Amino acid sequence: MVRLSRERVTQLSRDLLDALLKNDTVVLLKDRDSVRQAIASAISDEFKREEEREQAVKRRMATTSGSPLHGSREYEALFRRMLEEEYVRESLDS
Repeated sequence: MVRLSRERVTQLSRDLLDALLKNDTVVLLKDRDSVRQAIASAISDEFKREEEREQAVKRRMATTSGSPLHGSREYEALFRRMLEEEYVRESLDS
C-alpha cells in the first residue's frame, strides 16, 4: 500500500469538497474548512484501516502452512482473497 502524504490528503479533501459543491443539491451544514478537515480525517482514517487490514492478512499468511512464495502469482491471489475476507469480516462486525 502506498502511503499518502499529508499534503496529498489535504489536496484530495479540497478536490472532493469542490466536486461536492458543484452539485446544487449539496448544502454545507458547517463552514467549508470544517467540512474539508472532516473529509481529510475520513480519508486518513480509511488509509489507516486499509494498512491494518493488510497487516492482518500478512500475519495470517505467515502462519498458514504451505503458503506460496512472497511475490508469486499464487501469493498475490491468496493475499487478495484473504483481504476480501477482511473486508467481509469488518462489514459483518459493524
